[in-house]
Amino acid sequence: MAKTPSVQDRTARDYSFLRNGTRRAKVALVAAALAVGVVSSANASPLTIITDASWLATSVAPAAGWNTDPLFNTAGWTNAEDHCVDAVYGDCIWYDGQFSATGSVWLRKTFTISDPILSASLIGGVDDDADIYLNGFLVYSDHNGFAQAFGPLDVTAHLVQGANFLAVSASDNIPVYGQNHGFLTSLQIESPTAVPEPASMLLLGSGLVVAEVRRRWQRRR
Repeated sequence: MAKTPSVQDRTARDYSFLRNGTRRAKVALVAAALAVGVVSSANASPLTIITDASWLATSVAPAAGWNTDPLFNTAGWTNAEDHCVDAVYGDCIWYDGQFSATGSVWLRKTFTISDPILSASLIGGVDDDADIYLNGFLVYSDHNGFAQAFGPLDVTAHLVQGANFLAVSASDNIPVYGQNHGFLTSLQIESPTAVPEPASMLLLGSGLVVAEVRRRWQRRR
C-alpha cells in the first residue's frame, strides 16, 4: 500500500517546487532584460543634418563667440545660397553664388536631437579651406589651399541630446584657382529605435512565469 505523504512531506515538496519555480522566474526575467537590451542597441534610426538654404551665412567676420556660443546673436546674417545638390554630402552652400567674388564665408546651423545618441559621423567637402566646429569643438581644420572631401569623422562625443549647433568658416583660394567656391556637409546621427519599455517587458514576463508556477503548484496539491 502506498504511503500517504505527511503534512511535513507535502510542505517540503511544495516549498521545493516553489523555490525552483522562483529560480526559473528569475532566469526568465534576466533573459527578458537581456533581450530588451539587444533589441534597443541593434536597431537604429538615423537623423541627418545637411547643408542647405536653412543655414545662416555672413561674409563679414563675426564677433567672438560665433563658433562657441550656442546663443550667439546672428542678427544681420542671411540664409545661405544653395547652388548645387549632392546626394551624399548635402547641398553646396556659400554666402552668395558659386562664382561670386566673395572669398570667405561664416556659416551656422542649429538643430535639436530628441533621442539618445548612439553614434554620429560627419562627411563633406570644401572648395577650398575650412574650419568646422560642433558645439564649440573644432572637429575639422584644413588650410592647404586645395578643394577636397573630408570624413567620415566620428563626432559622437561632441553631440548632446537637446540643442546643438554647427559653425563653419570657409574660404576659397581665388588668387590661384579663380572664383569657384562651395561648402557641403552631412551629419548623420544614429539613435536607438523606440521599443517597448523594459519595465513593461519585465512585468509581462514575470506575470507569465508566476502564473505558470501557481498553476503547477495547484495541480500538485
